[in-house]
Amino acid sequence: MSKIVGKVREEARRLFLTGEMTTNAEIAARVGVKRHTVGVWRKEEDWDGLLLKIDRRAAEMFVEKIATDRVTLNVRHFRYWELVLAKLAEDLKGKKVLDARELERVSTILERAQKGQRLAKGMSVNGETEETIRAQAMAEIRRLIDSFIESVKENVADEETRDRIRRAIREALPGEEDGGAGDGGDEVTH
Repeated sequence: MSKIVGKVREEARRLFLTGEMTTNAEIAARVGVKRHTVGVWRKEEDWDGLLLKIDRRAAEMFVEKIATDRVTLNVRHFRYWELVLAKLAEDLKGKKVLDARELERVSTILERAQKGQRLAKGMSVNGETEETIRAQAMAEIRRLIDSFIESVKENVADEETRDRIRRAIREALPGEEDGGAGDGGDEVTH
């Protein structure tokens, strides 16, 4: 008898975890048990927690696949540009003199190859790294916050309210402490 109950329980769990059915009543009707029984199983085995773990793992695997695909594409892209440059170098070795048009053509090819290689390495077209771009974005965010704090300072008369606004803004920033960089926030309370 327990083998049958075990199989029914497994089927109920499968129905829930695959998303085929989501409510205890639906699952109970399908497997032929009471809704309360499905509820007990669901609680005992923490089906909701299992489902979250499954969803989280699926999302992690999706992100890993995207990252792997991106790296593979970037490697292929970089190798493609290496081949273009190798072919160009090979063609140039055989020539003694280049006229202005040929030099212009070579220059264009080199420029495109360099841009392509920068992109393949995760750099911007003009050579900035992702880290540099993020730092610039954070600096711009800080400038905006400083402007907002100045506006609060000028337009909110109550010192306690200004201080609460300043603290809330500083706490909302990732990696910022109350007395963070460019601590113009203290000026707001004075």
